[in-house]
Amino acid sequence: MRFLQTNGGAPARGLPRRLLPLALAAALLTAGGFGAVRLLGGDAGDAQIVTDVVTRDTIQSAVKGTGAAAARESVSLNPPVSAAVLALHVKEGDRVEKGALLYELDPTEAQRATEEARKGLSEAERGAADAAERLQAAQKQLSETEEAYQKLLASKADLTVTAPFDGKLVEAASLLPDAEITAGQKLATLVSSGRLKLSLYYSYAYLDQLRVGQEASVSIPAVMASVPGKISEINRVEFITPEGSKCFEAVVSLDNPGTLTEGMAASAGLTVDGQAVYPYQNGRLAYQETREVTAKVPGPLKTSYLHNHAPVKKGQAILVLGPEELDKQLEEKREAVRSAQEGVETARAAVEAAQESLSAAQDKVKKALEQEAGMAVRAPIAGTVLTCLLEQGEKADAGQLGILLADTSVMRVEIQVDERNVSRVHSGMACTVTQTGLGGEENTFEGTVESVSLTGKSENGVSFFPAVVKVDNGEGAMLNGMSIEYELVLAQSEDCLVVPAQAVQYTEQGSCLFVKADRRPDNAVDLGEGVEIPRGFYAVPVETGLSNSAQVEIKRGVEEGMEVFTQKLVESGSSFDMM
Repeated sequence: MRFLQTNGGAPARGLPRRLLPLALAAALLTAGGFGAVRLLGGDAGDAQIVTDVVTRDTIQSAVKGTGAAAARESVSLNPPVSAAVLALHVKEGDRVEKGALLYELDPTEAQRATEEARKGLSEAERGAADAAERLQAAQKQLSETEEAYQKLLASKADLTVTAPFDGKLVEAASLLPDAEITAGQKLATLVSSGRLKLSLYYSYAYLDQLRVGQEASVSIPAVMASVPGKISEINRVEFITPEGSKCFEAVVSLDNPGTLTEGMAASAGLTVDGQAVYPYQNGRLAYQETREVTAKVPGPLKTSYLHNHAPVKKGQAILVLGPEELDKQLEEKREAVRSAQEGVETARAAVEAAQESLSAAQDKVKKALEQEAGMAVRAPIAGTVLTCLLEQGEKADAGQLGILLADTSVMRVEIQVDERNVSRVHSGMACTVTQTGLGGEENTFEGTVESVSLTGKSENGVSFFPAVVKVDNGEGAMLNGMSIEYELVLAQSEDCLVVPAQAVQYTEQGSCLFVKADRRPDNAVDLGEGVEIPRGFYAVPVETGLSNSAQVEIKRGVEEGMEVFTQKLVESGSSFDMM
């Protein structure tokens, strides 16, 4: 820095810096703007021009602030229940590994709570099982009731009684009009009058010579006629004749020409190898099929076609019933289905309630077991015991702070980044952290920005973005909870041209330096009237780069070694006043 006498004498160089008061030095660091240029105008009397030179240096743009150091991970290990401390295995300041036993509580109450919880669980399990059985029974009842209803609904078709096959009605019931018919009531007997059968017995000597389908000639003495037939069945029964012969049964089927009836005596002649074969004795004609016709559903009689010896065809209506009784039964069955459905819903709600009770009981047992296991408290992390408020043999209250354990190998520092600088702060950026120890010594640490919030906050009208700095603290020099100072380098230029901050003049022509030169530089500019530039200096526009409170980077406009104006000082008594 140089000083120039402006009262006409020779320039004074090398004035000792100690002549500048501290207040002046602070003022020099903050001077700038158009007002600083205006100070050059007017009559300053005896004054000194303070100069400096353009030099090469490294310049940094940084932000500074304060914060508090906190362990990366900490945990409070508090007694889960009120109990006496049976054993205490650590003290404040101890370093423990993960899983280390810290203290033990009297487990008596916890064991009692576990036993009660298990009893409650057993009761809940029984209740859940009973509810499940009731639900299963209700569902079965509903299924059976719905099935019965569907069958009853399908039985509406049974209101009309029809003939199951071609035949003739016999033993027809005599019914009054509107008679109430009950389910299962016999109405008539239907016989296959057009088809007859004759059961005969033949000697076992012919068993292998007769076959199903073999033709036979059926003789009926009552009508003195023969009717053709065929063997329809051969049954290996053992009919013993009075003479001691063993016979088998052959059933011969034949069509009724319309003159035959059940009970007529008949015989069948068969031919085997050209010889006639006859049965042991005559048999009697029988209908091929006889079936009782009954009502399947109840109801009042509406129409009746019941007549003895009346011929009918398969599917022909025999009787028609009214639906009143069946409809009444259907309504009763529908009500039974609704009641069964309600029973299922009630049972299902009971199952859900029982399951909730069971789940609650299971959770209670789980918590009781955890609580019982928690009577022996172990370190969930490796760290240092920062606080221990327990005493062996003394009762500890549930929830009170017992031991505070923290992993101080890595510390976290929460900082606030100004909204103007947050765009230049990113994860991984280096950060210098300083903490004053208990003895007043300063400890410096190198940290790293771990995260920067994307959401800003505002306090007292100032906006900022929270960020977290991670600091390795393997030796434990950084203390938990103590305040720190940090410096975050936002940008840095190395081996660049720099000048003192007060040397940059902010004019209407832009940023300028007043450069001392024997002749006007080619890039000098005129600042207009009203702006006084010291004699022998010229305003040279410059492009600035990084800046801090002391220096400004000059990217273009001047060269290293050039002498530049910084301030004008006016002597006042024994001191200098800045202009």
